Amino acid sequence: MKKIALSIASLLAITTLNGHAASLAIDIGNDVFSVEAGSKNLSQDSQFAVAMLHGDDLHLYSLKGLVTGALDQNENFEAALGAKGYFINYANENVQGLGLGGEVNYTLPMNEKIQLNGAIYYAPSPLLTDDLDNLTDLTITVSYQLLKNGTVYVNYRNIQADQDYGRDWKIDNGFNLGLQFLF
Repeated sequence: MKKIALSIASLLAITTLNGHAASLAIDIGNDVFSVEAGSKNLSQDSQFAVAMLHGDDLHLYSLKGLVTGALDQNENFEAALGAKGYFINYANENVQGLGLGGEVNYTLPMNEKIQLNGAIYYAPSPLLTDDLDNLTDLTITVSYQLLKNGTVYVNYRNIQADQDYGRDWKIDNGFNLGLQFLF
């Protein structure tokens, strides 16, 4: 896991140093702490992010790459499609996987400081190691731009995996409060 963490930290440095619009998001919940660093428009209409999620018996690292664009020529709707790689240590088991999915971001026209965001990724059994049937990762976020380069947000995150044998994994399920900084 230390090599994975070092690799992700290296990718994070490359992504954020070379990107045009870098961001850092930090959130906490009752049982987890999460950090995500990303870069938008590293190349035309693309987004990359590296994240970590930690809890008592949980260490999740992820790397995602997305293509982005306005949805239906509406500047208030932005959509993104792509993949998210997972490196998970949960209950002393290591799992790697690749989830496919997307994100939608909506800026309220009457108050552009408020944004709604939804993200969902799905990794079926062939894209996961070990005895997992599938992994779903759902996040719904409401954010308010408090400062020019600072946002406060609340999100609901549900990450779970189904096992072939034994109990299913509820990796994260709950509300989180966070801050996002733009550089």
